[in-house]
Amino acid sequence: MVTRQQASGQWNQIHGAVQKKYGQVTDDELREVEGDSERLIGLIQKKAGVAREEVESFVRKVYQDCGETCSNLTERAGEYAQATRDQLRQGYEGTTQAVAKHPLESVVTALGVGLLAGIAIGYSLAADRYRQPTWRERFSGR
Repeated sequence: MVTRQQASGQWNQIHGAVQKKYGQVTDDELREVEGDSERLIGLIQKKAGVAREEVESFVRKVYQDCGETCSNLTERAGEYAQATRDQLRQGYEGTTQAVAKHPLESVVTALGVGLLAGIAIGYSLAADRYRQPTWRERFSGR
């Protein structure tokens, strides 16, 4: 049987599946039993007039379908993370090889990039501090 915590975690999918199969169950009634599988089963049983075993198997199947969807998403996310990790490792290894082959050029490049970044940051910070007044501000005497 589906626990309350499991059911509340997959509630949107369960809600949609229940409404699709048992249209006589309203949104308000479903909101009242949200996450409580026992109350959900009782509600469907009462509104649809079907056997408890049938409702239990339906709710269990809907939860399993939702769980499989989450599992597939988790697997795809893991595959994406692995591919990203591999690409980063290749980039790191390529950079390491380039630095090993051309150490002087690498140091000069790093120094140049750092110097340009420092100048850009310095100018952006100083621009606010030494802002020139506009003609309106000079005219009005501010």
